[in-house]
Amino acid sequence: MMARSSATTRIRLVGPRAHPVYPALLPIPIICFAGALLTDLAYIASAQMMWLDFSTWLLLAGLVGGGFAGALLIIELVRAHDRRALRWHFLLLLAAWIVEVFNSFIHARDGWTAVVPTGLSLSIVATVLALFAGWFWQSAHERSAETV
Repeated sequence: MMARSSATTRIRLVGPRAHPVYPALLPIPIICFAGALLTDLAYIASAQMMWLDFSTWLLLAGLVGGGFAGALLIIELVRAHDRRALRWHFLLLLAAWIVEVFNSFIHARDGWTAVVPTGLSLSIVATVLALFAGWFWQSAHERSAETV
């Protein structure tokens, strides 16, 4: 009987028939949080309420998609033998999600104070965190593919 090496442990993903559901959900919060940042910038440039509404809806979609992705990631962290590959990704994604929860409360304000300055600052922070989370996911996923 051969001993299993931890170097050949591949990141398994939760999904029906081993289909990777998590990589399909991960872009949702990243794209929605970046979109909310762009619509915040559009609101600052034009002061049209439509952009504030778009930001609010994008935040909601990113939080819901990020919640589902986070739940699957928690399941994967419990099942994983090597949690180091996913730890930073999870922490960054969780931080982005928490920042955007607060940002959605800020965006619930009326008019200009919903975005300037706190809403825009939180959108920038969360977008950067989400992009880094995606980068850490990609690097961890590539490392696990190289070891197979």
